Amino acid sequence: MRRRVVAVALLAAVLLVAAACKAEEPPPPVPPTPGEATGLDGAAILQEKCTVCHTLERIDAAEYDDVGWAQVIDRMIEKGADVSTDEAAALAEHLSLR
Repeated sequence: MRRRVVAVALLAAVLLVAAACKAEEPPPPVPPTPGEATGLDGAAILQEKCTVCHTLERIDAAEYDDVGWAQVIDRMIEKGADVSTDEAAALAEHLSLR
């Protein structure tokens, strides 16, 4: 009888530890929402600033990550694109999340 009580107590302790470990797992990361970093609407900036020189089809065909888009946007600014630093960040974020 005493062994059974000890066994049940040990099992309960193991279950409590397992539950505590599970409860400490961090929640999965939430994917960023476009515009979250800057508060600006990257899609609107794309329409307003980028389609002056490029078609949306050409932009959509390009495949870059956020760093690649930032480099492309920097090159366009060097060529005369009227894009602020915050707008460039919003554009890179928007384009990389498409």
